[in-house]
Amino acid sequence: MVKMTSEESTSQVGKYRIGAVTRLTGLSADVVRVWERRYGAVRPQRSQAGTRLYSDADIARLRRLRQAVEKGHSISQAARLSDEELAGVVSEVSQASAATSPYTTVRERFLEAITRMDVVTAGLEMSRAATLFPARDLIKQIVAPLLADIGERWAHREFGVAHEHVATNLLRNLLSSLIRLYPPDGHAETIVLATLAGERHELGLFLAALIAATRGWRVVYVGTDLPADEIAYAVRITKSRYVALSLINQHPEATDELRGLAKHLPATVRVWVGGAEAIHYHELLHQLNWILIRDLDDLDDRLRR
Repeated sequence: MVKMTSEESTSQVGKYRIGAVTRLTGLSADVVRVWERRYGAVRPQRSQAGTRLYSDADIARLRRLRQAVEKGHSISQAARLSDEELAGVVSEVSQASAATSPYTTVRERFLEAITRMDVVTAGLEMSRAATLFPARDLIKQIVAPLLADIGERWAHREFGVAHEHVATNLLRNLLSSLIRLYPPDGHAETIVLATLAGERHELGLFLAALIAATRGWRVVYVGTDLPADEIAYAVRITKSRYVALSLINQHPEATDELRGLAKHLPATVRVWVGGAEAIHYHELLHQLNWILIRDLDDLDDRLRR
């Protein structure tokens, strides 16, 4: 019988609750529980009150499992490995891709799958990323850069229209499913999100909606290509004090639509305008006393405050 050293014995003592585990591993509580129950990834101890308590060894194993999954190994396979075998796998992975961030790896695999029109693999890649990364990291480090990459490839004819549609449909489905996971706080502010008549690009708006949801806001996503009076109607019905608009493409009627919306909205409503084309309307936005949102970090900061 092999005796454990005092250091090894200490590492096996359960002392971390699930909140600490999520901070130390970067995994969500839901992911930890699924990995534990479904795959037997770790076996935490129990306190007298029945609370799960995770040890230093559990934390180390969960970190290695996350690294393995980030690099493409399935959790079902990785969870069956011993600690020594898992450490070897992670070491090989780290040496092979030391200069590559996990976000870059996900984006590259997604784009490779889209290039082959491999919808299943692309979808699985996004599903895996959604379980591994916090929602705001997923948005800022993966989805937003992917949208820029897809646009560039389409502009340079590396992607056809079909590629663009497959990719954006997968991302749209992912974002819409994630929004539903974040119920609003008890005293949450309401924000109405829309695009004006003539603007049909919605993924930027979806990104904004998900960020707002993760910050505890009550999100009212009314969609794209809406006349100003319809947006104002949604604001009145929901009693919202905030509106977020996305301007992606150039539209000759955009100035008239913005002015029209200003006439329909109560003066107390705060309007935030973002998107690739928003900067071109900064003088008008200043006249209307509306806020230009320069990027997702700017939006996130305002939502947080």
